[in-house]
Amino acid sequence: MSDQQNDSNDSEVTLLNDSEVSEVTVTMPVRAIIPVKFRRADDHLILVASHAYWKERICNAITNKETLDVKEIFRDDSCDVGYWLHHSEVHPHVAHLQSYHDLMKRNAEFHVQASKVAEYINAKKYDAALRLTECTSAFESASNAVISAIFTLKRDFDHFNKRTSAGH
Repeated sequence: MSDQQNDSNDSEVTLLNDSEVSEVTVTMPVRAIIPVKFRRADDHLILVASHAYWKERICNAITNKETLDVKEIFRDDSCDVGYWLHHSEVHPHVAHLQSYHDLMKRNAEFHVQASKVAEYINAKKYDAALRLTECTSAFESASNAVISAIFTLKRDFDHFNKRTSAGH
């Protein structure tokens, strides 16, 4: 990872390809690299990395005893995945797929859980906030559901494109 300072709109996204040993690090505002449509084979991994980064920021707030904007965290379009889902250029490419709507639902559910964690953090109940992020928690389950839904959407999108291109 880079040692560069990041402001609140910047992030580092590190993607590792299983077939490659090298690491690719991109440092820029994450929304600048969020794909509008799945053009490259690994675009869905950018969404997964973005979700993981956003989740990590919430978890780090516990350790750093930061104050969070609960209303902002509750909004399902405040993260990069939500921004992507609600982006008008995305809809024509994926809105017809049930998995797109499932991902929207899963992302919204994650934001409900994340806002609960943020409420405990802001109340300085750090141990309780930490418990809300444990492996068996609703927060972690909702996060895993988002990641699973991203992979499902990518699979469905690829399947649909393969079917429609074979029909031409």
